[in-house]
Amino acid sequence: MMNLLKKAVQKKIINQIDLDFSKFLDKKNNIIILVAACISYENRQGHIFLPIQYFEKNNFFSSFNQKFINKILTILEKKINWEVELLKHSSCSNGSRPTPLVIHQKKIYLYKMWKSKNNILDYLSKHHTINKINKKKCLVILNNLFPNKKKDFQKISAATALLNKIVFIIGGPGTGKTTTILKIIIALIKSTNKIIKIQLSAPTGKATTRLFEMIKNNIFDIYLSEKEKQSILLTPKTIHQLLKIHKISQKSILNKNNLLDLDVLIIDEISMVDVLMMEKILFSVSKKTKLIFIGDQNQLRPIEPGSILRYIYYHIKYSYNAKNILNIEKITGYKLLNKIKKKIAILISNNICTLHKNYRFNQNSGIYTLAHAVINQKIKIIKNACNNKIKNIFFYQINSIQKYNNMIEQISSKYTYFWKIIQNQKNILNIIQAFQKHQTLCVLNDGLFGVNILNMKIEENMYHKKMIKYIDINKELWYIGKPIMITKNNPYLNVFNGNIGIININHNGVVQASFLKENNTIHNIPVKILKNYKTAWVMTIHKAQGSEFINTTLVLPNFYSSYLNQDIIYTGITRSQKTLNIFSKKDTFIKSVFNQTNQIRY
Repeated sequence: MMNLLKKAVQKKIINQIDLDFSKFLDKKNNIIILVAACISYENRQGHIFLPIQYFEKNNFFSSFNQKFINKILTILEKKINWEVELLKHSSCSNGSRPTPLVIHQKKIYLYKMWKSKNNILDYLSKHHTINKINKKKCLVILNNLFPNKKKDFQKISAATALLNKIVFIIGGPGTGKTTTILKIIIALIKSTNKIIKIQLSAPTGKATTRLFEMIKNNIFDIYLSEKEKQSILLTPKTIHQLLKIHKISQKSILNKNNLLDLDVLIIDEISMVDVLMMEKILFSVSKKTKLIFIGDQNQLRPIEPGSILRYIYYHIKYSYNAKNILNIEKITGYKLLNKIKKKIAILISNNICTLHKNYRFNQNSGIYTLAHAVINQKIKIIKNACNNKIKNIFFYQINSIQKYNNMIEQISSKYTYFWKIIQNQKNILNIIQAFQKHQTLCVLNDGLFGVNILNMKIEENMYHKKMIKYIDINKELWYIGKPIMITKNNPYLNVFNGNIGIININHNGVVQASFLKENNTIHNIPVKILKNYKTAWVMTIHKAQGSEFINTTLVLPNFYSSYLNQDIIYTGITRSQKTLNIFSKKDTFIKSVFNQTNQIRY
């Protein structure tokens, strides 16, 4: 058995860490060796447990090489009662004591995953309470914030947030999540007579920057009095910053004796939060803290194990509590109970509200049509997109070197207006706004279709067209108009992961990077002191999650792989507001849309 697993490591079917975990638990017991290697491997693929059926021949549960599993099972020969055999071993228990492996209800867990899952469920069950609020006052507040008499799910979301200690607000791009967050903040401030502390957070620096820009909205001046503005809306932070998580150990210094002093914690892009991070969030706040989670269940899943938002969306949202719905009726003025078992049952449950109306795209928008087809796997519409039969979607087949070179040429030409603005010596605000009109996205970092080479090829193309004139500073080549993305937070320079700046020369001849900040202000940093950045003509879809661009180009590799899936295609498509260019092989694009392996997370 151990020799087979060593071969699996050599063939890169599993990782050395999976083999080491097996050796740590046992070097002779074949059942423990196999289970340990598989649970270690699949945990890194995003699963928090494996069903017992995983260890059956020709099962459909495994992302591990199935032929390898079958070969190992053949060596074991006999029919195995996995639960009985595992519980015989000292490294496994039913959860009654800490052991590396836990088996419960025909599911096998790593102990830390088992503990986190139970801690989260225990927290949710104990904190599933309804706030005591002045319903008449809240009705007036919500009617003022949402004057439209038609049923408005943003209003229902705000009502749900007023009523409950923990709320999930789910919606796709353009469904008004930003507006909903702002109006929830206003409703929470106006519904209380005391000053409250409100903290916004998100998993990434880029998403946090967007939150920071969002709260500069003048909507607070419209709805809040000077006294009400005294409530403290704290500067948005990444979750790691907020919870003071150590980069290496991933441990937070917060504990039950040192909790966050907050009245409200709002976390955006919750689809990116894994099970271990969710546990940290829940146990870093006091009982008084209201938790509001916002996200899109169809966007990219967390890198680490667990798809919490997806699980909640598909497994919990269809349940509802009539008393809770009755309270929502009282503070919205809507009649819901008579319809709840029909359409609205899909959109409201105890602590969950789904925003479904799209304000960014009309029903005839090509972006909306294709995004909807990807989620619902409408093959005819997807093929129409590949054949350029959908408005504002432009598909380019990449199946030769010539077409690859044409792609580089076309991407470069998207920045013609940007270079024209630079040549006309417009101010830096105009230049940054011109750059924001288009963004190219891809999936990989390396290879011909990855960020690094695509950025290099685009620069070469622009250099040959004499758009770029290099300047040597400290043995590094810069040029006016070079876009860069910050890759690591630097609070001392006031730039954060995901911020994009444009290189230019100031009046004193200093080469600097200029970043657009709140209220269209510009923050300049000399390139001599700039660290942790990369060229940003092209960025990965992962980096772009939470952002939106006016026009977008999406580049896929010229080969199909399991990391090309429905999530990444959907996220890439929905970053654009108006037009989308897709460079891909048709079969690669279609296979990627129909690859849902990343959606199935135990």
